[in-house]
Amino acid sequence: MEKYIKAISQWIDGIPYEKAFWNNVYRWKQTFNGMMQWSNYGGIIDLECFDTNRFLSSCTSCKPKVLDVGCGLSYATGNYIEINGTKTALDLHYVDPLADVFNDIKKRYHRNLPDIEFGMVEYLSDFFPCHDADLIIIQNALDHSAMPIKGIQEAFSTLKTGGILYLNHHPNEAETEQYKGFHQFNIDEENGKLVIWNKTERSIVQDLLGAHADITVTRHENGHIIAIIKKLSEIPSEEYLSGHDRMQICHALMEVAGKLKISYTLKSSLKYTFYNSVQFIVQALPWEAKMRIKKLIKQA
Repeated sequence: MEKYIKAISQWIDGIPYEKAFWNNVYRWKQTFNGMMQWSNYGGIIDLECFDTNRFLSSCTSCKPKVLDVGCGLSYATGNYIEINGTKTALDLHYVDPLADVFNDIKKRYHRNLPDIEFGMVEYLSDFFPCHDADLIIIQNALDHSAMPIKGIQEAFSTLKTGGILYLNHHPNEAETEQYKGFHQFNIDEENGKLVIWNKTERSIVQDLLGAHADITVTRHENGHIIAIIKKLSEIPSEEYLSGHDRMQICHALMEVAGKLKISYTLKSSLKYTFYNSVQFIVQALPWEAKMRIKKLIKQA
């Protein structure tokens, strides 16, 4: 249980930065508009290295169900498909564990966008029915979760047979970010295998899902690690997330919650104030300038 306590504690420590970042993206008109120009909201769904429109158009559902998990406040995913020239709305759900925080930010700055639904990838099948989703999208978020392997198992359970789990992530971001905040796991591609690892553990997703999935992993020309995981069959219950695992996670959550006393709350508030001040300045810059600075930092 100790590893769960550590993972959850570190994840909670990352919340002040995430809150400050999105607060200031939405605060500034030019930053918000720049994000929405980059976003595909209101358009035809389009994902790197995957003909998403073709896949969803072939689904038996008249309105395919799509979950954008760990979505943040980016609204990056297009929410329509096009069939024979006709634009049709998807049953698209924006899902994030910080939904309450994000919806407050959206409301504060009067941004007219859909609400984010509360959900945690590690418990996804408790928030959405099993065997229900046609497509689950996780972009730049699985490596921010406390337990990414559990998240993959839960997403797999929530998919219909024949459904797709689509992952798109920067490689080895925890290493780049020196394991700060949400960045506790790395995602990488090695010889066509999807690898999730950190300093203490390492998992190969093909070994985890075995013959129950068809998995294609590529390293895009922009460096992104993209995995398209097609569900072929259910994972037998004895190979899946056990009741014991869930019990351990629940105990860990309660133990961490018991430590969230005045000292922690004060520390979190001070962190948010600091990050919010930094982001106030950073996000005030033009969108193009921020992208150039970000690129320079990554190259340094």
